[in-house]
Amino acid sequence: MFSSPGILLSVGSQRLFTKMIVTMKRHSSRKSTISNLDRTRHCVNDEFNFYPSDTMIWRSLRSTDINRLTRNFLWKCMHETFHVGTFWDNVPNLRHLAYCQACAVPDTMEHIALECNAPGQKIIWSLCEKIWNLRYPLWPELHWGLILGCGLPRFRTNRGNRLRAKERFFTILVSASIHLIWKLRNERNRWFSMINSALKRDQTLTNKARFGSLAKTKQIVLETWSGVLQNEHALPDDWTQSKGVLVGIWPTTRRTGVG
Repeated sequence: MFSSPGILLSVGSQRLFTKMIVTMKRHSSRKSTISNLDRTRHCVNDEFNFYPSDTMIWRSLRSTDINRLTRNFLWKCMHETFHVGTFWDNVPNLRHLAYCQACAVPDTMEHIALECNAPGQKIIWSLCEKIWNLRYPLWPELHWGLILGCGLPRFRTNRGNRLRAKERFFTILVSASIHLIWKLRNERNRWFSMINSALKRDQTLTNKARFGSLAKTKQIVLETWSGVLQNEHALPDDWTQSKGVLVGIWPTTRRTGVG
């Protein structure tokens, strides 16, 4: 089709380059993904006494016993694609998002799922255990790897026969619960964002030169938000022009008393 050898070489080189890129992507995995695969493998073995292969783990994330949106969520968890924790470390003015609002510790998916003191995860897992105990005696101790491997349970009878219905019930309970915990966390964060936007609006409205008679007095703004700010002890007496002032329901220091 092309009479010029140069064009043929260019097209061939482009195809070779594309093939190399595809091959590199196929054979390269993120460290976090490899780590999560290994955690899943070991947690599943600890609980069910078998080591699933990578193929088995990936296949389990596509289980039809798991809601379609939840399957997508778990796949992202395995690859750690969510904007939590260290993702925010290098984002100017947003580094505070790397920490859990409730616990003041680095935010991770594992923390959100199993450790956070904010309302949500403990209640949901408690409900899981209660409904599980209506049918089965022992609720497995959950770890992050077991949550990622929730589509891989191997419950057996004393004779070694697999209990398919029990396995399926576990998969449904855990997958639905962890996805809901994530959604609740995002709703809390959205609420915090809305309240902090109101705080920043109040700060802006104290600018009399800009808003004239519509401006808010600094005193009313300071009194409105007194006692509910993060690290309030470290803020100046007049923080209305300070950057990074945030509301925090769970401050890490003692609150100022308010009437």
